[in-house]
Amino acid sequence: MSNEVDTLQRVLLQISNVLEPLERELNSTRAVQTFAELGITLNSGQVSSLASPMQALVASSKTVLQKAGDLVEAIEAENIEQIVAISVELISQVITAIQKIDQLQTAVQGIGGIPASVSSHFAERLFNYLLVRALDAANGVNEFLELLGILERQRNNVGSTDPGNPEFTISTFHFNELGKWLESPVTALQSHYNWGSNSLDAANLLQRLERLLLHLKAPVFYDDTSPTPILEAVIFQLRPRTDLNPNGLSLSVRQNLSPGKIEFAADDLKVTLDLQATLPFGTELVIQPPAKFTFQTTSPADTVSGSLNLSVSADRTQAATPYLLIGDPDGSRLEVGKFGVNFGGRIQGSGGQSTADFTVGGEIGAGKLSISFADGDGFITDILSGIQLNSDFGMMFGYNSSDGLFFVGSSALEIQLPLHLNLGPVEVSALTFSVGIENNKFPTAISTDIKAALGPLAAVVENIGLAIDFALVDNRSGNAGPVDISLGFKPPNGVGLSLDVGIVKGGGYLYFDFDKEEYAGALELMFSGIVTVKAIGLITTRMPDGSEGFSLLIILSAEFGTPFQLGFGFTLNAVGGLLGLNRTMELEVIAAGVRTGSINSIMFPDNIIENAPRIISDLRQFFPPAQDVFLIGPMAKLGWGTPTLVSASLGIIVEIPPGNIAILGVLKVALPDEDAALIIIQVSFIGALEVDKQRLWFYASLYDSRVIFLTIDGDMGLLIAWGDKANFVISVGGFHPSFKPPPLPFPNPNRIAINILNTSFARIRVEGYFAVTSNTVQFGAKAEVYFGLSAFNISGHIGFDALFQFSPFYFIITVSASFDVKVFGVGLFGVHMRGELEGTSPWHIEGEGSISLLFWDIDVPFSHTWGEDENTTLPSIDIMPLITAEFDKLDNWTAELPVSNQLLVSLRTIEGSSDLILHPVGVLRVNQRAIPLDLDLDKVGNQKPKDAKRLTVEVVDTGLAKVADTKESFATAQYKNLSDANKLSAPSYEKQNAGIELSVSNQQLKSSAAVKRVVRYEQNIIDNNFISLLIRFVAIGAEFFNHFLGRNAASKSALSASYKVQKAPVEQKIVVKETGYVVASTMNNSPHSKDAYFATHAQAQDFLRKQVNQSPGLQDNLHVIPSTEAAPLQEAA
Repeated sequence: MSNEVDTLQRVLLQISNVLEPLERELNSTRAVQTFAELGITLNSGQVSSLASPMQALVASSKTVLQKAGDLVEAIEAENIEQIVAISVELISQVITAIQKIDQLQTAVQGIGGIPASVSSHFAERLFNYLLVRALDAANGVNEFLELLGILERQRNNVGSTDPGNPEFTISTFHFNELGKWLESPVTALQSHYNWGSNSLDAANLLQRLERLLLHLKAPVFYDDTSPTPILEAVIFQLRPRTDLNPNGLSLSVRQNLSPGKIEFAADDLKVTLDLQATLPFGTELVIQPPAKFTFQTTSPADTVSGSLNLSVSADRTQAATPYLLIGDPDGSRLEVGKFGVNFGGRIQGSGGQSTADFTVGGEIGAGKLSISFADGDGFITDILSGIQLNSDFGMMFGYNSSDGLFFVGSSALEIQLPLHLNLGPVEVSALTFSVGIENNKFPTAISTDIKAALGPLAAVVENIGLAIDFALVDNRSGNAGPVDISLGFKPPNGVGLSLDVGIVKGGGYLYFDFDKEEYAGALELMFSGIVTVKAIGLITTRMPDGSEGFSLLIILSAEFGTPFQLGFGFTLNAVGGLLGLNRTMELEVIAAGVRTGSINSIMFPDNIIENAPRIISDLRQFFPPAQDVFLIGPMAKLGWGTPTLVSASLGIIVEIPPGNIAILGVLKVALPDEDAALIIIQVSFIGALEVDKQRLWFYASLYDSRVIFLTIDGDMGLLIAWGDKANFVISVGGFHPSFKPPPLPFPNPNRIAINILNTSFARIRVEGYFAVTSNTVQFGAKAEVYFGLSAFNISGHIGFDALFQFSPFYFIITVSASFDVKVFGVGLFGVHMRGELEGTSPWHIEGEGSISLLFWDIDVPFSHTWGEDENTTLPSIDIMPLITAEFDKLDNWTAELPVSNQLLVSLRTIEGSSDLILHPVGVLRVNQRAIPLDLDLDKVGNQKPKDAKRLTVEVVDTGLAKVADTKESFATAQYKNLSDANKLSAPSYEKQNAGIELSVSNQQLKSSAAVKRVVRYEQNIIDNNFISLLIRFVAIGAEFFNHFLGRNAASKSALSASYKVQKAPVEQKIVVKETGYVVASTMNNSPHSKDAYFATHAQAQDFLRKQVNQSPGLQDNLHVIPSTEAAPLQEAA
């Protein structure tokens, strides 16, 4: 038995300390002053009338103090029976004392002359008065609570010397503010000190901080004589920065600080301040909302760089008793062995200003939750006295300005106890405790996992139990004083069922997430080995934006025990389908799932009951909710051979709208038999036609594949894009190391690799790749070898990366090789070589080789050329016939109506004519895709142009005028000679001029302006009893006119609709421009001139070439960069 006080006993003793001053405060000589300090002015006669309830309260408080003393003695005597008995009596006496306070308030309310708003809060004022006095014993606690806004002390009649109206202080506790600080510190700072605005209440903040530091014996001084308040603390000065928007704080250093570490240790507590930076005199740490930290020095030459860390830790892992948080040290308890909190981060910058990224984190280790049934009642003790439940845990937490306190990896602290308690057919397998933080509440739950076996039926219920919410409230308005406690049923997170009755085997799983309003389920039933039916469903009743809605995802499949024969050895093994209502498909996420194997959650998954949580999680990411989007997808699993040697699971998913189509699949080859396979090839793949993004792509990944013991892995991808972002990429195993691929809808393919040997002491791996883009052909390979023990290892590699062009035929191959011998991590011997091989007319190799022996290195550069110059250039080509043929094609000519015109007439169709009909307000458009216009041509394909270098289209004497150029996407490398670097970095496709638009004399006819008219009606009254009466030129009111106008033909016309749109307020829109290019200086990226801006990379390269031809000295001084990277253009003075 330990004499350490448990949690309940500690609370009772503290409550007795709070009530202890009552005997002195309510005696006959002191009571008048006590009431005055509570804001109630009474004379001696009025106080005498309260003698009876005051004496009853004092007597009750004495009893509490006596029982508290008895409890201390029992604890010291380690008498558990007396401890329990006295604790129960002490609880009863504390309740009685609180009731006596309420009775005294009732008596005070009966005295005349006291405002009801004062007398009705007497009990609260008295209790807060006593609590503040008790907390004063713990130095600085009240001041810290006041700094946080949890304690509010309102001073009244300040400076009064009138005995009848003395100075007094009303203390109020706002315990709900604690939740704000834990959940969102920024919100709490905004509430108390106007943090984040230009009216920062710095005076209040600094005064409260001064009071706290003074109570902690820190030498500080608050100065309010300066224009802005200042808090001085030895070598530090804290003041507001009202010149910033929004206002901030400045902490400045009043002497030079050098790098160093300071440690303070007392018992098991240690505080460490580690400064790894130099802070010159006058350095300011500027703090701006919400949590921006900047270091500023007085001189631009001084820059603060390094780190600053403050850590507080406590460790009792080696001590006999850990830290007891809650409970009895010899019974049920929650304890930790060590904990630590760290505040700090990196500081970096230049030019006298540095930025700092500070974080607050912590760790709790050697934690234990222990539940003992030894101290229960007779029945519980007899049944469960031998059971002691223990769960060790550790956790990490953090604290930041936006999220407050959070637990790493979870939104709440969860501790699970393995129970495995059997109660007949029912097993309680685990007990889970969780505590979270949410909106000034601490949602707490105690839940359990229950298993039940009832003959052929087995059931599992996950996390069913009791939910307890603790809410901090003001003014002791909760059902437990400052805390409001609510109890409720915690529904289960999941329910699983399994059934085995011989003919039917299987089970199901249901998942509930009431916070997210999401429900999911999985079902698998096998009927006598003939067919296995599987179903997975996901329902959400809340959309991602928080609005009410409904979305559904269902996957159904039927797998046949004996496949259906289709002929030629092929079989149908399974069929299925996918249906989604208000669901979209995230193709890039699915593509990532191809590599990780998550795609198997869609394509006929195995063991869906066992893997239900993972499958549901994957489906949630693949097919998130989206309003008014629908999915439908048939699936089938085909096989070849009996038993199945080759299987292919295929699924086609259609997304409506916009009509995107995805093909998913898993291909598996197992030879000679799946149970004893020597060769296993498994490939997951996805292909997609995205109509809205104008692209077609395919991605496949090898996984868990091998040939005997040689493992194989790698990826391939294909992208064909058209429209504004045209592109072409095919890659098997990735790309050249220097190539930056365009944005791909799938992961960058991994190398195709074969692992010949893969153990901890020996590895042999061979990998390669091949890629074709619109600019390049790339391929390469690499072999790696490693053999080693703990102190000795041998490693080496050989590899190459190649880049090709076809006319003239040319390639460059980068080759590297190495061989190293190391002992105890030190190089003993090594050979390295790296070079570039070019060819083929002539061949040229250049590079460097080196030999290392212990501490000596010998480097040998080499360069050699051999072979004859041969003309590998393809013959030149005439391009004028090509472009002429394109303009002669009638399909390349179209007659169109401008979008801005409203014809208000119908056009008749002219039959029997293949000629183009050009409307007077229309435009004639000619467009071709063979050769770009207005661009210097170095080649066409792989052949040089013979008869022209640049093509331009002009209009001459036709009665038509040019309106605009038409654009098409062209592969620049097909028409321009690019360097190897440009081939790897330049855009694959760019918009270039491809034709023109023409109109009649450049005149665009438009509709005439609207004309205001006065409208009058004929009114004809028809009545059976009277002769019809016709009245002409009748005017009607505006209300009737607008009503009749709503649905008539004029209002519904396109012209009227466009006019209304012009009168509507213009919505603000963000227009994203296409990335342009600029020819700029290599020194500072400043544009070469105002004419150096271009829409495409190819046009910029043309301009650069012309500038270099005119001034060869600019060869190395200019380059082409995106216009977003260029410096501002400096206009000439």
